[in-house]
Amino acid sequence: MTDKILFISLYEPSKAGERIGGPVILANDILSVTNPDLNVDLIVYKKEKIMSELPEHINFVSWSKLANRTKKRNFLGMLPKNLYHDIPCYTIDVQAYHKIIYYPYFTALFLLKNCNAQIYTIGMDSGPMIYLRGFVRHRNLITRAFCLYGFMQALAIDKKAAGVSEKVFTVGKADAEFYRAVYLADAKYIPHPITPLIDGYSPIEWNKGEKLRLCFPGGLTRYYASGLMDDLIRLFIKRSEELKNKIQISFLGKIRYKQLKNKMDHLSSLGVMIEYTEFAEDFEEYLSKQHLILLPLVNGGGTKNKTLSSLGMGLDMIGTSIAMENVYGVRKEHVAETAEDFMRLIDLRINQHKLYGLKEEEIQRLKSYHSVNHWRKYFWNEIQ
Repeated sequence: MTDKILFISLYEPSKAGERIGGPVILANDILSVTNPDLNVDLIVYKKEKIMSELPEHINFVSWSKLANRTKKRNFLGMLPKNLYHDIPCYTIDVQAYHKIIYYPYFTALFLLKNCNAQIYTIGMDSGPMIYLRGFVRHRNLITRAFCLYGFMQALAIDKKAAGVSEKVFTVGKADAEFYRAVYLADAKYIPHPITPLIDGYSPIEWNKGEKLRLCFPGGLTRYYASGLMDDLIRLFIKRSEELKNKIQISFLGKIRYKQLKNKMDHLSSLGVMIEYTEFAEDFEEYLSKQHLILLPLVNGGGTKNKTLSSLGMGLDMIGTSIAMENVYGVRKEHVAETAEDFMRLIDLRINQHKLYGLKEEEIQRLKSYHSVNHWRKYFWNEIQ
């Protein structure tokens, strides 16, 4: 008799990512390579039905069929900016299941009833490690205090997930090392899959006489990018008279903090063209209309889907080591740690009128390394 498996997810899987992005795409990718002979049920936090098309052999189970609210929010769940929300208030009856998969590690906060199952956690990345990185890298004292607050919460949640799990799986090498070092968990890194949605697109040409289209592809909040992003825009402002005839900027998403908004407005007033797009219905199409992707992250973990999609499409890109970590095929022309490094690499492209996107054979090696089939071999086959 085949073991029954319950995949507990905070997010509804989706090929396109919708407004959440990476987490829902990764969930979809992992479920898409489930072995057909496995008996897998999917339950999604508070979802009675889902709009996404699931693989044939994945059975969706409504939230209310297995889960009930059995507790009130405690003090931690009512604090501002808390990570718990009302997740610990719900109990899931898992009597029918032999194996449980948590996705991501936050789902370890659910209470399990009648549990005799083996538990596995797909952490994606390590929350405590990300908050710790933020505490070390940010200059703003308020942001550092927020990171310390998040670190203490995430550490407790991660500890619970690691403690009940047979194995923890991540899409970041450093994340897996954190699980092993801090919790002595059996943690395994599996490369983040690259979305097949990029296959229908190729980047536009950068023709002679055209401005270089620089693109900030979203996710540049105070928590993830402040400091470095501000420094980079400050350099653009300083050189605006020279650059306004050489570059134009595309900015995806809302500007999340006032300091950056003021700098972007100032840069625009100096004649540098800036296009704002709040949300791209087709993210891959949006990327394909750019020349150079810029991802000046000072914080993060795991693997960045924006980096995979950009390089996998053949786009040129410059990002920090955090933006580029765990991605196959990254070259020195793609990595910058300071605003001055970013400007030097942008100048390199302008002066040479040359982009540094991956060549076709490099793209194929990237796609092979980040093939979703690794999740069939190293995850589904391993938990059978």
